[in-house]
Amino acid sequence: MHARSICVAVMGMALTTACHKDKGHVDAAAPPAPPLPRPTLSTFNAPLDYDFTPVVRVVERVVPTTFGSLDSLHQVGTDANKHYAYEATRGPFTVFADGRLMHLRATISYAARAYYKPRIGPTLGAACGTSGDRPRLSLELATPLTLTPDWHLHSTVRVAQMEPLSSAARDRCVVPIIKYDVTDRVIDAARSALTAHLPAIDRTIAKVDLHDRFTEWWHLLQRPIRLTDGVWLLLDPQRLRMGSVTGSGHVLTVQAGLDAYPVIVTGSEPPSSTTPLPPLSRDTSAGAFHIVLDGVVDYVTASRALADALRGKTVTEAGRTVIVTDAAASPASGGRVALAITFTGDASGTLRFVGTPVYDASARQLSVPDLDYDLQTDDGLINAYAWLRSDALRTAFRAKARVPAAPVLDRGRELLLAGLNRKVGDAVTLAATVDTVAVRGVYVTASGLLVRAEASGNASVVVRQEH
Repeated sequence: MHARSICVAVMGMALTTACHKDKGHVDAAAPPAPPLPRPTLSTFNAPLDYDFTPVVRVVERVVPTTFGSLDSLHQVGTDANKHYAYEATRGPFTVFADGRLMHLRATISYAARAYYKPRIGPTLGAACGTSGDRPRLSLELATPLTLTPDWHLHSTVRVAQMEPLSSAARDRCVVPIIKYDVTDRVIDAARSALTAHLPAIDRTIAKVDLHDRFTEWWHLLQRPIRLTDGVWLLLDPQRLRMGSVTGSGHVLTVQAGLDAYPVIVTGSEPPSSTTPLPPLSRDTSAGAFHIVLDGVVDYVTASRALADALRGKTVTEAGRTVIVTDAAASPASGGRVALAITFTGDASGTLRFVGTPVYDASARQLSVPDLDYDLQTDDGLINAYAWLRSDALRTAFRAKARVPAAPVLDRGRELLLAGLNRKVGDAVTLAATVDTVAVRGVYVTASGLLVRAEASGNASVVVRQEH
């Protein structure tokens, strides 16, 4: 079983080494730290990039390369005396994205014949593009390209543009004998022919299945991330929620949100999460991550900090003076910490104080504002020197009973940033900022003073397809 916490000890010396100076009352072993609260649901920004160049091959197979026939006549509107025929050839598509839409462009070249039957006389006919340069049309298809809940592509293709490629005379089809411009007629006929194929394009694009690709990426996010020896970050992803879709160049970007329950565990490497890739959800919203960090200030370090602050401190009471020579911290019952103060002067020995540690956010220190004489200790010093039990001594020791918490908090922040700013596999990159590390509680344990904090910030899981 892995402890769900991050233990960032400043020093790793044993508890017995830290407590050997306390020659007074010794409590039973301190209780373990309370279990971590259930992880808070966190949302990571998760831009999912997909190179949709392969979609071009899909469309190429569906959209015919030729339209019409010079042997197939079409009446011009309601005028039974005018007819035309056309034959068009489509060039290859090029693809690009602009905002929410994917665009496919191609050039169509065509030839046309026009016929006019006057009331008197034979039918007149003429052609353009049957020899020499053919007139050209610019074709553009456009579609929003999104993902379905079962990880297929979805499109609603439309003809966005069909017009002469240029304003030059060569790109209009004017039949000189009858002085009739059939360009618009050819455009309408080609548009109609293409429109008939649009449902087939959508059906074919819908067959593009990205489930296996996203499953690979999903498994990468389920792997434990090593922060340091014996400390691991588990993202524990739950689902992906799709937001807006944008594109640029050949890349479609789904602004998804990753819902996860990130936790930090200690011990040997934990197993990867095994949640299968869930259906893609909708209506994502921006959010932040929240991860609980436990930093342990061991009693060796706490004792050293207290001794440095108190050693040489003189306190005078009722004309008598004592000089502090050492200090040591150890666990006490009831969630309290014990402080053994050794002194010399007009009295020599060790007094024991107890109190409840709290976190001073402004100073980033652990303090014991209720530090007081241990009433459970029948101390011969106090019986012999009643003046030692004074407000002056208690006030002085309360003011100096402080242990820096910044090192463990900063170390936890550094490890978390390192874990959330790295590449995972070939296609997944984590990037994060830690905005705040807020202390949620201080606990006295057998191994030290445990500072429980919650790190919050913003992170992204960028998934980019390798080419």
